[in-house]
Amino acid sequence: MLKSNIQRCFIGICSATRSPSRTGRCVLPVLILSFTLFITPAFAKLKPLGESELKSTTAQQGFTQFAMSNNTARMFLDIHMETYTTIDALSGGYYIKDSGSGPALGWDQQWSNIAIGNSVDDTMDVDGLVLMADFNDDNRLQRLVLGSNRLQGDLSASFTRYSGTYNNALVGGNWEAVDLNRQPVIPTTFNFDSDGYQEKNMGLYFVLNMEGPHQGLQVVAGFDEQSLTPGQWWDNP
Repeated sequence: MLKSNIQRCFIGICSATRSPSRTGRCVLPVLILSFTLFITPAFAKLKPLGESELKSTTAQQGFTQFAMSNNTARMFLDIHMETYTTIDALSGGYYIKDSGSGPALGWDQQWSNIAIGNSVDDTMDVDGLVLMADFNDDNRLQRLVLGSNRLQGDLSASFTRYSGTYNNALVGGNWEAVDLNRQPVIPTTFNFDSDGYQEKNMGLYFVLNMEGPHQGLQVVAGFDEQSLTPGQWWDNP
């Protein structure tokens, strides 16, 4: 059912206030625009590569790194951002899904009264951006992953619907995953304290799965690429 409604899956309904912001008004546009704004034109003679060559391709230019490993393409932007942003509402992933009580039409993510950072003097800091694309053996897109490995600051919201996983340490608990499927998050503030976990960065990722047990629009909060079991949320962490 997801594939027939895939065009709806990345829709975010956002109405932002006029709070000061250095990066944008909505979480998804902030991350997506960050990738597109730094693209510069390049000219080169094209030469086709064989399948084996493509699977082991790597590249680096300035603060941008690109790698192709097996069926996963990964791009990393080594940049630093600071933002204080407020958003009235954000929703994404609207389709029919069985959340445990039978198939129902609804949202994977439904957040409101969102604050990214606490003020212009107490911002959310983002170190580096990651974009990954996983493909199957037939070169069909399975998954898109967009986010950052390291955040420092607070993310507050009324999480009416949350799909994915979050680190219990974000809300003062132990370092462990809390999995949810279109369920509310009772705590209203995620405290990303990467400085307090020097060897365990706290990241934030939006994961769009075309199929599988985590299909739909998932959010992975409080973990970096190395913190989760390989294959659980993406193929090549």
